[in-house]
Formats: sequence, structure tokens, C-alpha cells
Amino acid sequence: MLPDEIPVSFGGPFSWPGTPDVPSIFDVNEGLAAGIYLFTIPLPDGNLIYYVGETGRTFRARLFEHYTEHASGMYHVFAPAEFARGEKVMLWPGRFDMACRKPKKDCIAAYPQLAGPVWEMTRMFQLFVAPLTCDQRVRCRIEAAIANALYATPGIVGSFQDKVNYSPRADGEAPIRCVANSPVKFLGLPESFEA
Repeated sequence: MLPDEIPVSFGGPFSWPGTPDVPSIFDVNEGLAAGIYLFTIPLPDGNLIYYVGETGRTFRARLFEHYTEHASGMYHVFAPAEFARGEKVMLWPGRFDMACRKPKKDCIAAYPQLAGPVWEMTRMFQLFVAPLTCDQRVRCRIEAAIANALYATPGIVGSFQDKVNYSPRADGEAPIRCVANSPVKFLGLPESFEA
């Protein structure tokens, strides 16, 4: 039996390396939970979400996997100054880009020129986590509902999203109402939505 409503309460901001103002996800108790997580960048009018993910393992474990892919140039690398303004100027497509997928060996070979921009992006990202105890299917539906709301938002919010294959609610699955809250404003994330 599914609940009538699921609170999706984001904590953060956290970061990978940790700073005096933004602790490392590896050092906080929230990192030991599972659920939904966001990669964001702070803008003057709120945090712009770049990526929505879900995990049944700890946030620490999953976000470390993301970091190793990011740091090694396997993910997209964007020009940091523009990225900090919510613009994606691609420097490197990585190995998951649908239009220009690079082999692992090319990503490794490109490391010397990517190290600086990767580090700047690393310091820029603010991570938020919403611990959830529901099963994987429900987490996937929540993840997809958030991503779809972002895709559908015109302007900077929609254009900042990479295309990812999410698993939204299927025909025949009863909708679940979700209520999101966080310590910061997320651009394009509705306060309530159906998953």
C-alpha cells in the first residue's frame, strides 16, 4: 500500500570537498541515508538544479561514484564561468554524451586540460539530499517527476538539464502526491507534485 503523500525534505547544501560554509557530504550524518539527491549551483534568485538522482545505497557511496566519474572527465565538463551563471558551454562531452560519446581512454588522455575546469565545477556544485525510506520504484518515480518538472520549465531551468532516461509513473500506477521543502529555493521545483 502506497502512502497518500510523501514529504521530500532536502537537507544541505553539502559539497564533495567541504568548505567552511558548505560541509562535505562525506562528513555529515545525512550522507548515511538513501533517497533523492540534487546537484545544484547557487544563483542570486535560487539554486539551479543540474542533476536529479536517486539511490538505495548511502548518499556517501553514490555521490562518491559520481565524483570519480566527474573528476576523471567521464562526465560533461563545462566552462566554469558560464556554468556559474547557468549557461552550459561544453568543453568536453565525456563518455555519456549522446551526440559525441568519448571512449574511456580519450577521457583519461584529456585529463591534463580538464583538471582545472573540473576542479572549478567541483567547488561550485552544492549537493542536497532528501532521505527517503520508500522502495526503489517509488524513489524512481519521485526522481522522474522532479526531472520532468525541470524539463518542462521554460528558460534557464529547462535548458540547464541534461537528457537522462528516468522511470516515471507508468500507466496503471496510482499517483503519489509529494511535498518538497528545503532550506533554499530551487528554481523550477514545485512545492508539490505527483509522482
